[in-house]
Amino acid sequence: MGRCSSLLILLLIVLAGCAGNRNAVSSPAEYVEIDNPAFTMSPGAPPTIWVPRSYVESGVPRGGELLEKGYESVRSNLAGSGEQAPTPQRTATVSPLPIQQQSVPVPVVKSRILVVEVGKKAALPAFSEALKKVSAGIVVDPAQASVIARYAAVGSQSERSLLAVKLQEDFGVNLVLYLAAPEGILPGKPLSIEVFEAHGGSLVKRFDATVPANAASETAAISSVMQKLALDVRETAALVPWYGKVVSVDTSRVYINAGKESGLTIGRVLNVYRAGKVVGKLGFAPGQRIGLLELTGYVGTDGAFGIVKQGVKAQADDLVGIE
Repeated sequence: MGRCSSLLILLLIVLAGCAGNRNAVSSPAEYVEIDNPAFTMSPGAPPTIWVPRSYVESGVPRGGELLEKGYESVRSNLAGSGEQAPTPQRTATVSPLPIQQQSVPVPVVKSRILVVEVGKKAALPAFSEALKKVSAGIVVDPAQASVIARYAAVGSQSERSLLAVKLQEDFGVNLVLYLAAPEGILPGKPLSIEVFEAHGGSLVKRFDATVPANAASETAAISSVMQKLALDVRETAALVPWYGKVVSVDTSRVYINAGKESGLTIGRVLNVYRAGKVVGKLGFAPGQRIGLLELTGYVGTDGAFGIVKQGVKAQADDLVGIE
């Protein structure tokens, strides 16, 4: 039986009870006897019922309207007899569910980037500054490495690949950029950037640009080109998987070459991989995952240590990475 039918029967029962005492609360002329609509739906219902004459004259309402009018009529009649009118049932108010708080985003891990200028020393300062402005990663200052000067002589791609791996071992970098401006930074002259991932020495991307020849301001034109190349590098760096390296193991502590400056937080869990290889036409792939490392403290400006939470004991030169 539907909701409206149930409400109708409830009302009719109330009205029938009220009709039995109609002489006590009002005159018979105000009521009229009609066929009971619930007679066929309920075995115990009477064949006829008494309802206010106004319902018949104006048309018997249906559903919720009948319930409301019937309640008001019963209430007014009972008020005249001194009885307390029943309180209508109200639908319980359901409190809204609490809004689920959004989880705090995990800080992005930054790649350590080293730029090597091939050929003339003209573009390195401007390009390194552009990389810092767009927050492409942690830009290693070439002045910190006295051996960088001899790297400018590299020529072939295979030599640049081997050098990238060597720079990773020496400086813990993730990306090595080779900047070339064969004719210097001049209007109409080309320059290029090659991006190598440092763990396997694979060429990831090459970007070419030219300083506009008819720019109103040569300085502004150079700055614009450098910024565009820096943004290209930032987008590429975000796509290259990040890996750090285990540098030392002391009893239960495992020390890695990345920490607060790289964006790693205390409590973060890293995957630990053993070895890895370069997959042709794809790039570097880590070896087998051997455990999980939970960071528990920092060392220096960009180092950290932790404990192995799962798996076998880590050892020097193992890699750590994020999902």
